[in-house]
Amino acid sequence: MKTRNQLVLLIFSAIILSCSTKKEATHVIDSLETKRDSLSVETQKTEDQLVYKDTLLDYQGRFIAGLNQLGNNSFTALENDPYWKEYKTAVDTGWVKMYDNRLSKMKDWELATFSSSVNDSLPLFYPFSGPDFLHAHYLYPHTKEFILGALEPIIDIPNLNQIKDKERDKFLDSLHHSLRDIFYKSYFITTHMQSDLKQVRGVLPALYFFIERSGHELLEQKFISLDTDGKLRDLSESELGKRIPAVQIKFRDIKTKELKTLFYFNLDLSDKGLLKKPEFLKFASSKAPFNTFLKSASYLLTNPTFAAMRNFVLANTKSLFQDDTGVPYRFLKNRLDFKVQLFGEYTKPVKDFGAYTYQADLDSAYKTPNKKPLPFSLGYHWSSKIQNYMLVTKSPVTNLQK
Repeated sequence: MKTRNQLVLLIFSAIILSCSTKKEATHVIDSLETKRDSLSVETQKTEDQLVYKDTLLDYQGRFIAGLNQLGNNSFTALENDPYWKEYKTAVDTGWVKMYDNRLSKMKDWELATFSSSVNDSLPLFYPFSGPDFLHAHYLYPHTKEFILGALEPIIDIPNLNQIKDKERDKFLDSLHHSLRDIFYKSYFITTHMQSDLKQVRGVLPALYFFIERSGHELLEQKFISLDTDGKLRDLSESELGKRIPAVQIKFRDIKTKELKTLFYFNLDLSDKGLLKKPEFLKFASSKAPFNTFLKSASYLLTNPTFAAMRNFVLANTKSLFQDDTGVPYRFLKNRLDFKVQLFGEYTKPVKDFGAYTYQADLDSAYKTPNKKPLPFSLGYHWSSKIQNYMLVTKSPVTNLQK
C-alpha cells in the first residue's frame, strides 16, 4: 500500500513539473491551502484541496480589468500598448472614485451593521441583476454561490491577445464606456446596455472586470444549460453557436482563498418568460433557502405580470435586501414571519417611472423613528443620494395560543 502511494505521488509530481516547464499553460491544477479556523488557537492541519484553474482565463480577466499581470505570460507584452495604458489609467481613476464614495462605505456598513442580521454563507439570489456582481460582493463578501438572472446576453469573448490591435482597442473603448453608469450611478441603464453590450459582446467582460477588481482570480468558466428537472448540463459544441442560456464561473478570493461560483442566466423573468423556462425556478429552488438582493429593478415586481417571481422570492428567501424597486411593501408589512428593518430615507420614485410606483404605506413607515441611517447611495436616486433600503428577515411564526 505504501509503495502504491509513493508511485501515485511520483506520477502526480511529474505532471505538475511538466506543467510548470511550459511558458504559459491554459489549464493547470492549483494547490489550495485550507482556510484556518479564525476562532481556533491551534493550527488545524488538513490535506490540501486540488483546484482546477484555467490560467489563460485569469490572464485575460486581469487584462480586461486593467490590472497588471502577476507574472510573465502572453498578455504581459500588451501592457506596453499605449492604448491599454490609457484604458488602465481611466478605469483606475473611476474605480478609486467609486470605491471612496460608495464601496468603502458599503464595506464598513456591511461589517458593522448588515452582517449581524444576514447569514451570508447562504447562496445569493439576485434577479434583474445584469452583470452586477460588484455590489453583490460588497454586501455579501463571504457568499460562495451567486445566482444572477437578467435579459442581457451571454457571448463568448475572443482571445484578446490574438486579435488585431484595432479590434482590441475598440473592445477596451466599448468596455470603459459601458462601465460609466456603474461607476457614477451604481446601476446599469437598460437602454445603454442594449447598445454597449453589443460592442463588448455580452455580460462576460463586465463580470470579469468586477470579479478581478474586487480581489478575486478567475479559475474556470463553462457555458451551461438546464435540463427539464433544473439540473446543470454542459452545452455541446453545436449549441455554442446559438444563444447561450447560462454561464458558470468559478473564482477564488486571493486573500482568503475562499472558492466561489457565479451562475448567470440569460432569460426573461416575467410570468410569460418563466412559463417558457420553468427549469430556472427548479434550479433556483434547489439552492433555497437563500438571501435575495434586489436593486434598481425598474419596479417590475409591482407589475402583475411578474407575480411568479415575486411569489418565488417571498417563499424561498431567508433574508431580502432591497430598495423600493423590489417587492412592494404591501406584500411585506403584514407578514408575521417577516421582520422589516428600514434604512435611509424614502422619497418619491424618479420621474422615469409612473406614479403607480409611489408607495404611500412605505412613505408612512419611514416617518416613524425606527428607521436607521444608510451611509451610502445605491440606486436610482444617485443624484440626490436620498436612498432607501429595507432588510426583511424571515423567522418561524410563534404560536401564541396555549
